[in-house]
Amino acid sequence: MPNNQSIVQSEPASLASTSTSTNARVEQRSFVKPPCDVYENADEFLLVVDVPGVTKEGLSIQMEQGEVTIEARRQEPAVQGKLLSTEYVPSDYQRRFALPADVEQEQVQAELRDGVLRIRLPKSESAKPRLIPIH
Repeated sequence: MPNNQSIVQSEPASLASTSTSTNARVEQRSFVKPPCDVYENADEFLLVVDVPGVTKEGLSIQMEQGEVTIEARRQEPAVQGKLLSTEYVPSDYQRRFALPADVEQEQVQAELRDGVLRIRLPKSESAKPRLIPIH
């Protein structure tokens, strides 16, 4: 049975763009919010985040002051040859969620597989439903 506290999306203070110059081409990178599903069961919250093109090395998950922040940098395909035209705009992912107080932050686990990030946020024992015996 879900409790009154749940995971809520928080907007980052600002989503910045960054610029780098590679091979005489100026690269503008921006952040986009990756699609995310949030599940809750008796034992945990589960975030399922789509981050295609991201490797484990390009992924950062931080928990601070009751929020979890996901930042991911997409790997660009290595292409050889002269660039004739481009419509691709490189962008990275950033998403932030406010956490309920009953999450066991020391027990959080994350797994990245095939472009899908799963973050398991276990509930504290006091937040889990329990059956009260009748005497």
